[in-house]
Amino acid sequence: MRVRLAAAMALTLLAGCTKGRDPYPNAPVDAAVRPVDAAPLTVVDRGLQAAGSPSAAGAPKAPGDFEKLSKAAEQGTPVKQAGAPPIERLDAHRVRVGKVLVDRTRGRLEVPGRVNMTEGILEYFAVSTNGKLHESVLEVFAEPSHIHLGLILMGLETARWDRSDPMKPPKLLARGGELRVFVEFTDPKTGKPARLPAETWLYNRQKRASPPPLAWFFHGSTFWNGRYTADSDRSLLALIPDETAVIMTDGEFGNPYQGDGLGFEVHTAVIPPKDTALVMTLEKHTLVPDAKGRTLPGSKLPMVAPRPIATPLKSTAPPAK
Repeated sequence: MRVRLAAAMALTLLAGCTKGRDPYPNAPVDAAVRPVDAAPLTVVDRGLQAAGSPSAAGAPKAPGDFEKLSKAAEQGTPVKQAGAPPIERLDAHRVRVGKVLVDRTRGRLEVPGRVNMTEGILEYFAVSTNGKLHESVLEVFAEPSHIHLGLILMGLETARWDRSDPMKPPKLLARGGELRVFVEFTDPKTGKPARLPAETWLYNRQKRASPPPLAWFFHGSTFWNGRYTADSDRSLLALIPDETAVIMTDGEFGNPYQGDGLGFEVHTAVIPPKDTALVMTLEKHTLVPDAKGRTLPGSKLPMVAPRPIATPLKSTAPPAK
């Protein structure tokens, strides 16, 4: 009986993981530090592929390793062992982790990417190169573990789960830090910089419109055989229940493979052309204190002005091994 139950649970989880399933104002940038979009945005981390190798000494192999890497970065002594995320401290507030730019003061993470799909049903809003590109709006050019570390550097915590009973599905004890997701790009129709909530490019098949702002949570993925699972699966922002993803959204939207009125698809009427270069930003969703330091219910952070994206991006990643 236990064997049959475990097998049924495994099939359920597998099915869910494969089929169907306000921001901050811009601040002046240090003159000594080159802005993220002043340099040509090259893609994919050929030199970073070793970061996911279980044999690499500096690669995160357990949740606590991210905390150690974060503390080392804060102290200005990033880990230099093979496989460790490449960390560069730009100034007192900003850190670059591989291709991920983190502004700790404003609670903002930036990562380059491109429009990956302009039509079709979705299970993800964003995946890394070599991920499930057949069902993701964006392709993002960064390692998932680098984004995970960047979110910790922003002060966010991952979700907490109870996995004490292997015969039962994991139980969520606490959600991770809440985020808002935006895309910044040069509008090909106007030639002007644009900034939109991620939800603009989603089409809710039941409501037949873009959804209202979704609640995105820092989930944190899992570990398997000493490797961060999202670095293997390349799953970043999931629209379905997927424990391997770094970030998940909250809500029951249905399985898009099980009905025409379920789940999400690309909002073809508004999304720019495939391969449009962009920066995806992940930003802390918090309330803003007033002049006396009080947090007012319902207050949101002001919109940040959009910026032009310098260079079109092309994926040149080697095949995943």
